[in-house]
Amino acid sequence: MNHILPPAFFQWCLRTSLAQAISQSMWGFAVLETIHLIGLVLVLGSIFVINLRILGFGVKQPVIQLTKDVAPWGLAGFLLMLGSGIPMFMSAAVTYSGSSPFLIKMILLLSAIVLQIVTYRVSRMKEGSIPGRFAACLSLICWFGVAYAGRGIAFEILFGSGA
Repeated sequence: MNHILPPAFFQWCLRTSLAQAISQSMWGFAVLETIHLIGLVLVLGSIFVINLRILGFGVKQPVIQLTKDVAPWGLAGFLLMLGSGIPMFMSAAVTYSGSSPFLIKMILLLSAIVLQIVTYRVSRMKEGSIPGRFAACLSLICWFGVAYAGRGIAFEILFGSGA
């Protein structure tokens, strides 16, 4: 797999004191991964509730109000994912640099973030509208794809990419 960033970047990540501390710790990566998964649950839960409402399911509350209610949970989850994901990446940067599931996860993550922003900023993306329903379905696919690709990273590392 071709690297998008130069190989020196991935080597630099591995040499940082943060990456070294995580790599040398018996529980560091496991603790970070647990925090990462808690963040993922908060994000997916928030996104799921909002997008189901746009699709016409769930609580009978306007999407705007529902978004305001669950946004703090989703933001907290995203910050947990970011705060744990960056150190996890840095501790195994060279491994991730050649990982197809990692690349897919990052593409889906970027797509999901952009789609979420568009979905909730564009006025015609209201519950029941065709564009809103399409965006909600696409958003769910992207966010759950992020989770699925994340699991794929672990399986690739454990069993190799040629298995």
